[in-house]
Amino acid sequence: MEKISEKSNTAKMKFRNMSNLIRFIVSFGAIGAIVYLFRDHLPAVAANLTAMIPLYFFISLALFFIGLIFIAVRLRLVLGVHDIRLSLRESYYMNLIALFFNNVLPSSLGGEAVKAYYIYKQSNGKKESFGGVIVDRLIGLITLVLIGVFAILLFEQGLESPKIIYSVIIMCVITITITLLFFNDLIMKTVCSVHVPLLPVHFVDKLKEVYTAMHFYRKHKGLLGGAIALSIMAQCFFVFTYFLLAKSLAIDIPVIFFAFFVPVIAILTLAPSVNGVGVREATYLFYVTEFTTADKALALSLLTTFEIILIGIIGGVFYAFCGGLSSKS
Repeated sequence: MEKISEKSNTAKMKFRNMSNLIRFIVSFGAIGAIVYLFRDHLPAVAANLTAMIPLYFFISLALFFIGLIFIAVRLRLVLGVHDIRLSLRESYYMNLIALFFNNVLPSSLGGEAVKAYYIYKQSNGKKESFGGVIVDRLIGLITLVLIGVFAILLFEQGLESPKIIYSVIIMCVITITITLLFFNDLIMKTVCSVHVPLLPVHFVDKLKEVYTAMHFYRKHKGLLGGAIALSIMAQCFFVFTYFLLAKSLAIDIPVIFFAFFVPVIAILTLAPSVNGVGVREATYLFYVTEFTTADKALALSLLTTFEIILIGIIGGVFYAFCGGLSSKS
């Protein structure tokens, strides 16, 4: 048994190391390619950033922290079903330090793992805390995609762009697939029972855990409705956060575009990368150049990355002085 356990741990370590290596290659490879391909635009990018209007930037920062309140309430709602009680302050703090760990850990999901770990400790070892955090994230992502799809139908200029049209189709496919996977018993049980040689066993086990959690929440339709409503309210603040960042660089793009664009960014930055670095910049260049110049699109992506890092630093400062949540006796 010990040998089997050692082999399993070794396999997990190798998989984790390979995954981290791929993330670094993707992120810094993409950044290197962007710098090389757009090297002639770099002086204009610097000029755009220098001319940034600080007021818009700080308002966007404030709106982000307000939007985070709704995310904190959503987490409390989701965990409350399992009798895991967090105060609003504790829930907000967990989401804040998760943003810090997203910046210092290779994966954009690293913060979610840390959040789940501290909630697990604070709830005196309730395993449901892990499933609750996963479900909370999935509800947020599904809501984001639905908002993006409906928003683009109101954006006439966006409907003229083949890039955006194809992206909406892909987003619809993703939403339908996720819904079928996690809410259809037959499909999910079949997926979980199939053995895929190249797929790590612990990954399949995690998939089964997610399914079990989602299956449990299907019985609480009122909770799901409330969580979706909170996600929509949070998304409104996040959309205006991105819109104001664009305004700070004098980029004139309708706010409805960001209702589509924010979900796209959220999905694509889940791809193997170091907290979305490289992937985020490439995404901006792909979509935002439909409405402005490449140098402004790149400047906006860098300003967005800076704000994300700044938010993470703020979370890190709180974590340095307060640490994680303590377990309840």
